[in-house]
Amino acid sequence: MKSSLLLSLLLFFFFGAILNAQSIQGKLLLPDGKVAEFATVTLHQTNDSTVVKGTITGTDGAYELTGISAGNYFLRAGMIGLGDVQTPTFVYDGNAKTIETLTLSEASQEIKEVTVTARKPTIEVKADKTVLNVEGTVNSTGLSALELLRKAPGVTIDNNDNVNIKGKNGVNVMIDGREVQLDGKDLAAMLKGLQASDIANIEIISNPSAKYDAAGNAGIINIKLRKNKALGTNGNVGAEFIQGITPKAGMNASINHRDEKVALFATYNNHYGRWHNSQDFYREQNGLTFDQESDSYYMSRWNSARTGADWFINDKHTVGVILNGSTNPSSWVSDSRTNIGKVENPGGIDSILIAENTINDKRLDLNVNLNYRYSDTTGRSFNIDFDRGAYRLEGNSFQPNTYVAPDGTTVLNERDFRTITPTDIDIITGKTDYEQNLFKGTFSAGLKIANVRTDNTFSFYNIDDEGVETLDTAVSNQFKYTETTSAGYVNYQRQFGKLHVQGGLRVENTDYTGNLIAYSPQDGEKVENNYTELFPSAALTYKFNDTYGLNATYSRRIDRPSYQDLNPFEFRLDELTYQKGNPMLRPQFTNSFELSPTYKGQPAISLGYSHTKDLFTQVLDTTGTSSTFMTQENIADQRNYTATINIPTPFAKWWEGFVSLTGVHSDFSAEFREGFSFSQSFNAFNLYAEQTVRLPKGWSLQLSGWYNSKAFWGTLASDPQGVMDFGVQKKVFGDKGEVRVRFGDILNTAGWGGENVFTPGLVMKAKGTWEARTVTVNFSYRFGSTEVKGARQRKTGLEEEGARVKSRG
Repeated sequence: MKSSLLLSLLLFFFFGAILNAQSIQGKLLLPDGKVAEFATVTLHQTNDSTVVKGTITGTDGAYELTGISAGNYFLRAGMIGLGDVQTPTFVYDGNAKTIETLTLSEASQEIKEVTVTARKPTIEVKADKTVLNVEGTVNSTGLSALELLRKAPGVTIDNNDNVNIKGKNGVNVMIDGREVQLDGKDLAAMLKGLQASDIANIEIISNPSAKYDAAGNAGIINIKLRKNKALGTNGNVGAEFIQGITPKAGMNASINHRDEKVALFATYNNHYGRWHNSQDFYREQNGLTFDQESDSYYMSRWNSARTGADWFINDKHTVGVILNGSTNPSSWVSDSRTNIGKVENPGGIDSILIAENTINDKRLDLNVNLNYRYSDTTGRSFNIDFDRGAYRLEGNSFQPNTYVAPDGTTVLNERDFRTITPTDIDIITGKTDYEQNLFKGTFSAGLKIANVRTDNTFSFYNIDDEGVETLDTAVSNQFKYTETTSAGYVNYQRQFGKLHVQGGLRVENTDYTGNLIAYSPQDGEKVENNYTELFPSAALTYKFNDTYGLNATYSRRIDRPSYQDLNPFEFRLDELTYQKGNPMLRPQFTNSFELSPTYKGQPAISLGYSHTKDLFTQVLDTTGTSSTFMTQENIADQRNYTATINIPTPFAKWWEGFVSLTGVHSDFSAEFREGFSFSQSFNAFNLYAEQTVRLPKGWSLQLSGWYNSKAFWGTLASDPQGVMDFGVQKKVFGDKGEVRVRFGDILNTAGWGGENVFTPGLVMKAKGTWEARTVTVNFSYRFGSTEVKGARQRKTGLEEEGARVKSRG
């Protein structure tokens, strides 16, 4: 019932959006009558001259501003070295409007400092990516990066915190263009520690060019942290309090100094809190029933710091350094109760397994980046990056398992054990990128080499009645993995009249060796491979006229297994339920196509097709009479067909928003175990909507929500789920401070559920919740200079490798 109400509200915004597609367009000329290319055009409110929206003119001098609500406005256009031109005030009724052609004037005096206030839309849809703007939005308050991704168009998060884009797994996650050296649970732990207060926006790139690493068959998610671009010294401080089942809190601070020769910055943030979850599993296996209920919490003590400097030697040469690190001494505690019976006696209980698991984790991440950049006025640039990353993880788990009679008190059997799992990961990368104008277009090329070494130890101890711990050599092991990847790419783009063409080719050679050092022989004691692959990419953009156009993109991608997924370690919920790695995993490869008709420059709809070979995903399997485990397997061939619609919803001058709908049809054929095959086709959709009402005196209200229909998480058929949030914001201290209050999951619909329909001989149904229903109070304050100067944007070399380190959190 609640899920239906949530879906109805989101669909109301969606269909309302279809009826509210507004735009203002026109053309800009130079004083000599030629078209003004790449000039700035801004739309201002009449009452206070606030910038509502801005754009850049095209090569034909045309501009368009879409998603504009009805109201009174004026336009201002300008170009460096020329005088501005401004229209008289006009009344906009919400329908398509064409402004008379404007002509820039010759500059009559030196341009002095101008200060404007602008608002970015929550969602920006561009030809090559979709951007979720986080900074300043009310309903991002108190959220982690992982929770923010649930709001991103086309992105879904499954019950194991795996990230998917448009129904595909294998997402490459970056922070400021640097690939995060984590994967799976480690990536989830990092994203849970990264708070919305530190994030400016999130970019979703489904078909990256050859310049990007080929990793991530679903594409790239780039999380861009907040940066201050002002000259002088300035900063920001903030704090928040979250009340859910238990209280949580965090704070952040940043300081920046920038002048004509040097830019310095430093940031710090922390987040302490206990986050609660529940999981229930019912399964039938070998004539037995197992009805398990478990409650757990994750205690995070996340601290991170980042500092760096850029030295502008002159207008062509810049060198920089970035140091960042984080630590998280966390703990994960669970209590479970499993009623064990027989299928032939429904509801009957023969015994009960009572289990606890306490995992104390220590985590330390350290990274350094050195950068040199050359850039001149002819369009030529050269960039060098050197990166060194070190990741240290250590887990210590204690788990008592007690079997009792149906009366709940008589002890039948008891088994206690401990696992100690240290992991060291060291990554060194170097890369160069070169770009120049060539044959009326832009040519770019680059090289990269990355070396990765991991050392994973899994020590399993049985604990007897006297408390003596004895190493179990049958399951304990050490897994050492080394990998070297060498890559090079070329890319070229050029405009041919109405057609813009971009094409590139990337080649990557990977050489890896994994050694399993075990006390007893095991399958796959040594795995090694050397392979070279080509990864082409292409993009075409054609503009039929000022109103209609067409974008088409293609790319081939690879997704490599995470380092820990290759290690046959075991992570146990209890004695009968656990997760383990697979050293025989192979990379998966995906070919992706997208076609996006555009209306007035905006790709409002995107059609996609992708084909993934050797798909690896989480599967459930059985062992012995009563144990079930989860692992990764190369099992499938998958074909996805997607359609995405993105529409702004400016219902009125004071009421604006955005709606995104993504539909997926997936054909899935798998081979699992010898002689067993499985095929499945399903349809699914993801809906996101956000509405903001701006009130006088600095007040604003925001209602946002997301909904995922029935789909598949790996081999688990999932139930629908969704969340709706409500937020209030008030600007204070002369607009330098903001107070935000957010009410999360107001309809209490965040729970998940699903059923295994894949594994032969296993019936399993699962459901669970996470602590989404919270109240958050956040305060932030900006201080210092506000004289704006563009900041240098750059990526580093730790891109593809970092997204493959996993976590336990």
